[in-house]
Amino acid sequence: MSRALILTGMHRSGTSLIASLLAQAGVALGKSLLAPKANDNPRGFFEDADFVNFHQELLYARGLDILVARDFVLQPDATETERARALIAARADQALWGWKDPRTSLVLEFWRALLPDARFLLVYRHPLDVTLSLARRLQLVGFDFYAALEAWYAYNRALSDFARAHPTRTLVCSSYAIVEQIDAFRAALAEKLDLHLTLDAAQRDAIFSRELWRQPAHTSVTENVLRQIHPDAMALYDALQTRAALRDTTSLQNPSAEQNALAQFIQQLPTPLAAGQQRALAHLLAAVMDTDLYERFSVAHARQTIELDAERRAWENTALARERALRAQTEWAAPRLQELERLERNRVVRALKRVGLL
Repeated sequence: MSRALILTGMHRSGTSLIASLLAQAGVALGKSLLAPKANDNPRGFFEDADFVNFHQELLYARGLDILVARDFVLQPDATETERARALIAARADQALWGWKDPRTSLVLEFWRALLPDARFLLVYRHPLDVTLSLARRLQLVGFDFYAALEAWYAYNRALSDFARAHPTRTLVCSSYAIVEQIDAFRAALAEKLDLHLTLDAAQRDAIFSRELWRQPAHTSVTENVLRQIHPDAMALYDALQTRAALRDTTSLQNPSAEQNALAQFIQQLPTPLAAGQQRALAHLLAAVMDTDLYERFSVAHARQTIELDAERRAWENTALARERALRAQTEWAAPRLQELERLERNRVVRALKRVGLL
C-alpha cells in the first residue's frame, strides 16, 4: 500500500536538511529534484520539481511569491486540483513517498483532502533566524525585515492551525531539535506517524554541516526586543514550542553592549509601537544580531536597486523608441491610405457608371 509523507515549514527553516535525512532513510522524495546551489543549498534542496512548480504557479497566478501576508488564503481552483490529482497518481505505485516544499504550508488542508491517509512532518525555526537567513539569500523584497517576520507568521500559523485540527496525523518538530536529538526524532516518527525509518547519529553527521546551519546566538535581550517588534510571531513561536514533540532547547547567551543599548532605546519609546517603528526596529535588531550580514545585504540590495532601476530605464527607452517608430509609421502611412481610399472611390464610381447606376 502506498503511503505519503509530506514535509513542510517556512522557507529557511531547515527543511532541506530534514529532507536529506528522510531521503537517506528510504523516503522517495521525487525523481526530478531541484539542483543544488553552491551559495545556497550546496547539498541539495531535496525538492520534487513537479510539486515546487505546482506550488510556485499557484502563487504566481495570484501575483505572489514566497513572502505572503498574514491574512493570505490560497484556495486552488478546479483545474489546479486536477493537476494535483495527476501528481499524486503518478506516484501511487511507490510504497513510501512524499515531497518537501515550504509552500505546501499554505495549502495543507488542500493536500489532506486529496491524500486522506498522508502523514505530515511540520518543521519550524525561530522567526529571527529565518529572517536573517532570508536576508542572506537576498529574499527580502524591498529591504523589509518586518515583511519576513509577517511571512514567518503566515506560514507557521498555517502549521499550527493544521496540527491543532489534525493531531493524529501530524508531527511538529523544531529543526534544531531534530538535529540535536536524532534518536528521539526516529522514535517520534515511529510513535506518532507509524513510520519506522533507519535514522541515527552517523547518518546525520555524514550530511550535516554546522558551518551551513548558521544558528544565531540568542540572548534574553534579543528575545524581549523581538517580542516588542512582533509580539504575534513570538506568541506563535511559544505555541509551537509547546505543541512540538521535539522543541528547541538552545541556551540563551549573554547579551552584547549593542543589544543592551537597543533594549534601552526601545524602553524610551511609547507603547504600543507604531507600525513604522516596528519596521525600523526590525532593521536595527538584524544589524545588531549580525552586523556583517546586514552590511552585505545592504550593499547587495543597493546594487539590486541600481540594476533594477537601470533595467526599468532601458525598458522605458525601448518603449519610447517603439512609440516614436509607430508614430513615424503612422505619419508615413496616413497620406498613402488616403490616396488609396480616393482611388478606390473613383474605381467604384466608374464601375457604377458603366452599368448605368450613376
